[in-house]
Amino acid sequence: MLVFKELRSMMKPIWTVDDVDAWRDAAMGRNDADRLDHEEWDGPKRHYFGFWNGEDWASNFHPAPFIVDWKEPDGSVKELRFECSEQWFMFRKAWRFHDRSAMDAVLQSGLKPYQYKVIGRNVQNFDETVWTEESRGYMFEALMFKFSQNPDLARQLVDTGNQVLVECSPFDAIWGVGLGKQTKDGQADDRWRDSHNWRGKNHLGFLLMDVRDVLQSDKTPFDFKYGPFIELIPQLDRPANELYKWVYPESHEEGVTPMGWCAYGPAVDHWWHLIYSTPGCTDCYPVLERSGINPWKTLQSGNYSNLNAEQVQALMTWLTRRERFGEGTICESLDKGWLLNLLKRLRDIGRKLEQDRRNHEITYERAYNMAQRLYNSRNAIIVSARRLRNGWIFCFLQPKDDNGWVIPQGGPMPIAVFEDGRVQSLQMPSDEAFRLFDEVIDESIPLPQSDS
Repeated sequence: MLVFKELRSMMKPIWTVDDVDAWRDAAMGRNDADRLDHEEWDGPKRHYFGFWNGEDWASNFHPAPFIVDWKEPDGSVKELRFECSEQWFMFRKAWRFHDRSAMDAVLQSGLKPYQYKVIGRNVQNFDETVWTEESRGYMFEALMFKFSQNPDLARQLVDTGNQVLVECSPFDAIWGVGLGKQTKDGQADDRWRDSHNWRGKNHLGFLLMDVRDVLQSDKTPFDFKYGPFIELIPQLDRPANELYKWVYPESHEEGVTPMGWCAYGPAVDHWWHLIYSTPGCTDCYPVLERSGINPWKTLQSGNYSNLNAEQVQALMTWLTRRERFGEGTICESLDKGWLLNLLKRLRDIGRKLEQDRRNHEITYERAYNMAQRLYNSRNAIIVSARRLRNGWIFCFLQPKDDNGWVIPQGGPMPIAVFEDGRVQSLQMPSDEAFRLFDEVIDESIPLPQSDS
């Protein structure tokens, strides 16, 4: 049996907007001012980490080169290179308002970060309302590209633990907190260390915390978002009388909060936290209306097999809101297994997604085996592997005579196997072959060794 060893970074690099979108749906908005205020209503509970200018690794001006496989309107894909997250943010601003000249200007090489910002400020057809609504999503993209493709920066972000991240810009009350680390006369100013003092929204700090959660998770977007719900299945998969005691314990039990005609315990508190801290919780009614779902009829039917994850989340949120506002549907949903079956539907969706991912994912092992089959058909053997950002190049020797192995002259050539499943023979010499060899990021990937 062959054992494959390939060094992995903290997180698989993200190269496309589509891949970021999956994470945006799963993670963006987990951290915000409302959640922090709830945690720290009587004062700071966590340490605060402040940053601002380009010397700070968390700043959008800090050098952080990354690549994006950009899809053009005609469906073609173009490799774009960016030097920092500010450059991507301004590129997306120009794109959003259809200013092609500004897009081209932002992509110029050799500019300073502040110059990207100047170009962005002069984007044509700009609409303040639209940008206010959508800009956080584009910033999340910038941060995901930045940290997924720069492991050293990702490590610094993760090393902040659970600290509250704060952009200490005295001039920015949207992305920062409107406070600096120093006063105008150069004296230390620690007001930024308490959110109650802030004069701004700190959007950048909270988005960095969202990305930090992603980096710390080592999960797929689906598992990151819905895994905590699925983990509750064993708790709900028991007799109704036990469930009722779990949800509504005696008022004298530890952790129980009296509430009107009943009392609720840690289980309900935990459920409410999951529902309201999961991105998408505010969209339950639009989702149900758009999907043509009548909540009562759907729940009572017992047939959830056609629901997608978004619809399941909407139904769970709908049930929770009715209960929270005194309409008492949770008991009925527990008695009849509605919540349990919704969670099981989520689990089934997750298993299907994971199976599809495994079937289509091209790992180093799978790429090696694909190349090996081609080489074996040519009576050759793989002797080295090189890592591309999105695949591998395998090189080989071909038997010549009894004196050993020689590098082939003509005939079979090195083969590139890409993560999207493409296999490409590299004709040497050729511009395409030289281009790919120039893009090698690791010259020596260990070949598999026998475990015998």
